[in-house]
Amino acid sequence: MRIAFISANQEKLPDAVIPLGILSVMAATPAPHEKLFWDLCFEPGPIETVARNLRESHPDIVAIGLRNLQNMDYTNITTNLDAYRAIIRTVRANSPAPIVLGGGGFSVMPQRLMEDLGADYGIAGEGELAFPRLLDELAKPEPALDGVDGLYYLADGIVRFAGHSGRFLALDDLPVRTAASCPSATTQSMGSSRCRRSAAAHSTALTAPTR
Repeated sequence: MRIAFISANQEKLPDAVIPLGILSVMAATPAPHEKLFWDLCFEPGPIETVARNLRESHPDIVAIGLRNLQNMDYTNITTNLDAYRAIIRTVRANSPAPIVLGGGGFSVMPQRLMEDLGADYGIAGEGELAFPRLLDELAKPEPALDGVDGLYYLADGIVRFAGHSGRFLALDDLPVRTAASCPSATTQSMGSSRCRRSAAAHSTALTAPTR
């Protein structure tokens, strides 16, 4: 499958951040899947970028990471949901690919966001194992969606929850990211040295023994 991973976060206050969550899910998504990454944080026209990229790349799956539901300005709190709705409307208008939501923002209230945003699937919590498992199931004639940990999915117009095992990932079992995991747009906008430091620090965390 060709998978478009979209980091939907556009917040830069107090600082823009490298989207390590969705990059980690990308790293855990095995070959032969083709992986595309679009970071909207530094795009002057994010909606236009999404529409153009969809028309040019024709992905089979669109995975959207929702990092924040609100901005980080406590003196003027606003919601990011309108921006997320616009992104999803753009995907629907330019691609027949199913939409998978995930990320920290989605995991705060997955049922409500599935109903509000109208996605096909959503993964609450850690997605490094669940997302590849979802891809495996979607490739089958009769997917066993209830076996995908943390999955929300739309069936007959109703949002259903596959359940959660209660187990957490062992960081040592995840693929190690390197500086090459930082996409070019993020690297150029935030500085390549900062990207390398972030990737190196996370790689250290992934390879350090756990207790």
